[in-house]
Amino acid sequence: MKKAYIGLLVLFSLAAPTAVLGQISATQRAGFNLPTGQVPAPNTPGGGVVVGANVYASDAANGFRHYMPADPANPDPVNTGILVFDNAVDGKSLGGGGLCALFCHVGQVAYDGNQTVYVASYDHPKGQPFSITFPGISRVTIDPLTGFVNWDYVLVPNAGLPGNLPTAVALGPDGNLYVGFLKNNNVVRIVNPFINPAEDTAKAQIVQAVGSVPGGRQILSLAFAGRDLYVAYDGGLAVIKNPVAPTCQGGCNPVPIQDGFLGTAHVGVTTDGLDRVYVAINGHGVWRYTISTGAMSPVSNGGADANTGAAVPFVFVGGHSNLLQLDRLGNLWIGDDSSDGLFNFSGRLWYISAGSLSNLP
Repeated sequence: MKKAYIGLLVLFSLAAPTAVLGQISATQRAGFNLPTGQVPAPNTPGGGVVVGANVYASDAANGFRHYMPADPANPDPVNTGILVFDNAVDGKSLGGGGLCALFCHVGQVAYDGNQTVYVASYDHPKGQPFSITFPGISRVTIDPLTGFVNWDYVLVPNAGLPGNLPTAVALGPDGNLYVGFLKNNNVVRIVNPFINPAEDTAKAQIVQAVGSVPGGRQILSLAFAGRDLYVAYDGGLAVIKNPVAPTCQGGCNPVPIQDGFLGTAHVGVTTDGLDRVYVAINGHGVWRYTISTGAMSPVSNGGADANTGAAVPFVFVGGHSNLLQLDRLGNLWIGDDSSDGLFNFSGRLWYISAGSLSNLP
């Protein structure tokens, strides 16, 4: 995965100031040369989560990665300051390296709000040819106090999920895990995801069909609002009403939402669990869909480059899940890649505070 960084430096130096649209300017929290001289940075962030005071982002080359404050004395790294790539071998990150063990390319993650995170991973073009990987859906446990990450197991290891390139995951209110793929247009349910299939044979961990996005489109991100599942796919935003119903075992297909961007890749989705759905739309920034009214409103199209101060737009990578996640405090985390996924270490992490979001009309 080693590459010359000359092209990346040129890319940054040639970036022209661009007007930031939308109503909020996002704050850049991580990226190349932050702070000055810092080389490691995200690679096309596909998902993320905040557990305790620890920030994690999934990566297109380095697995499930912990980010630490550039200033070790920062008392509030979730809400303030620059975050840097945590290279320490201290058990706070999983994957990456020459062998990509346990995985390298990670898409969306799902969090139970306590200690459990489910990670969607699959192989990728930036990896090494002799990787030791566990593609599919992994369950990991994170200590909220120390930030240490423990890999638990792969869900339904014999169900053939890795071959369809799982990239989207969401925990349902029924406790089951819902999964979407890049290689097919199916949404499936994994029953009893919290059970280690190698240790507890008394309870079955099985895969059930839910539905399919019309037209064979790629599913890029999933999120629940109440009992309804919102699906961001390469042609729009859709919703599956009440997929947690026992009768929903195939044929519960997503219904497209007329949000004004039909036909455009919606690369990320997250919700407040109630009435607001935030979507990352390729080429159009982040928007908010209000379920009760059906209204779409712009949130942000980018922010100020932390190195130069220039206004820059989000550059979402099409055909890939892109980080969009509300944390437990209501802050919105956004991941993009200024090289459109072409270079290593050209990804960025952005942040919009809960307070700023609350001021949106």
